Amino acid sequence: FAGGLWSAPDPAPDLVDRIRRRWLFCLVAFLLAASFGTAWSVLPVLGDGAAGQGMGLALLAGLPLYASGSLLGALSRAASSDPGRRLSAPGVAAAAGVAAGFVLAGLLLPRAPMPGSLLVAGLVLLSLAGMVYGAVVGHRTEIELRARRPTETGEARVEDRWIRADELAERTLLDHGHVRRAFPLEHRPDLPWDVAFWRGWMPDLDRPLRVLMVGGGASSAPHAIVREHPLASVDVLERTAAVVELGREFFGTGLAIATEDRVAVRVGNLDDLIASARGPYDLVIVDTDALRPLGGTSGLAGASVERLKELVGEDGVVLWGPGEARR
Repeated sequence: FAGGLWSAPDPAPDLVDRIRRRWLFCLVAFLLAASFGTAWSVLPVLGDGAAGQGMGLALLAGLPLYASGSLLGALSRAASSDPGRRLSAPGVAAAAGVAAGFVLAGLLLPRAPMPGSLLVAGLVLLSLAGMVYGAVVGHRTEIELRARRPTETGEARVEDRWIRADELAERTLLDHGHVRRAFPLEHRPDLPWDVAFWRGWMPDLDRPLRVLMVGGGASSAPHAIVREHPLASVDVLERTAAVVELGREFFGTGLAIATEDRVAVRVGNLDDLIASARGPYDLVIVDTDALRPLGGTSGLAGASVERLKELVGEDGVVLWGPGEARR
């Protein structure tokens, strides 16, 4: 039993499938034990020799104990590593199951001296428990790490997340643990907030337009703007190069740290980049998600906030979003 617990699998995207295989292994082990126990009771000659007794110990005790320990270890690992914390307190269920097993054995053993009866009862209970736990484990959040990039103060990474029972699948870009961008994998994503604002605000196409995006390294808005407005140019200021790279590779932003196709991307300290920006701009968009690793909007210096107001033209707009966007 201890060996089975020790063999618990490490957290991985296929952990639920590995639990199912261990559950099947446990059912097979109890089925073999029940079959051998019944055969031993019918044919006592099987227990006369050392080989038969050794096989009896292996099939009636060793294999079921190992399979049970392996299954319980996998279930506990799934609960302890569940990102959504939907499967909490695995020890409670295990302790209740062990107690119920001892009670069942105590009640049935005097009345059922044949080991096969107890093992068949265990097999039935395992089957019922498997169906119940299968319904629960389907709500576990499964995560697959697609890519990670180091930054000066941490890392940025892209994860695919699934909750299969709810048919939810999402790809997420995390910057120092904060979500920078996310979109569903199994249906058409909603229009990003900055693109939606741009399309509602878009001015006439016959005059030049300058746009500044603070923290727009993971946004699809820059290329949407230059694609939909023939005289627009966009300056993008971003904290880390990793966000720009992962946004291009996994979210199709098309951004690179360079000036090309009327889109210029600069990376560095946002306060310094804002101070060196040259206006006027017709539209300034501040992505507050990019400021979360800095502590939110307070992560920008007061001088930078005032500088953003100075960078917009007389009829310009400064937009802070997403969430409760303020202009």
